[in-house]
Amino acid sequence: MRSKFTKQQKFDMVMECRNSGLSDYMWCKKHDIQSSTFYSWVKQLKRDGANVPERTYTEDYHLDSKPDIVKLEIVDELPAEKPQVVQQLPSNNCAIEITIGQASIKVFNDVNPKLLSQVMTCLGGCV
Repeated sequence: MRSKFTKQQKFDMVMECRNSGLSDYMWCKKHDIQSSTFYSWVKQLKRDGANVPERTYTEDYHLDSKPDIVKLEIVDELPAEKPQVVQQLPSNNCAIEITIGQASIKVFNDVNPKLLSQVMTCLGGCV
């Protein structure tokens, strides 16, 4: 496929971009040129020995651009399990054991009531 721009036109556009004060991306967007096409021109020109200035970075990225907005939907991958409460005999001072999935919480007879309340709150108070 034949390019619609001559080598000199490509060089002139690259130079215009690099001297514009805009980022390469914003200049390409303003001139309806794909940035990948622009960078292939730069690569080709450098390979052919042209003195192409390095790109300049600017703080001015707002040039009539709107931020991309992407709608996200957060979905739980696993259905919430209701914790299983298994009462045990007071062996080793353990009064109850709460099992949630593969995790278990042992509650001993001498548990601090405030700590137990905080743990239950963290579990959603569903026990």
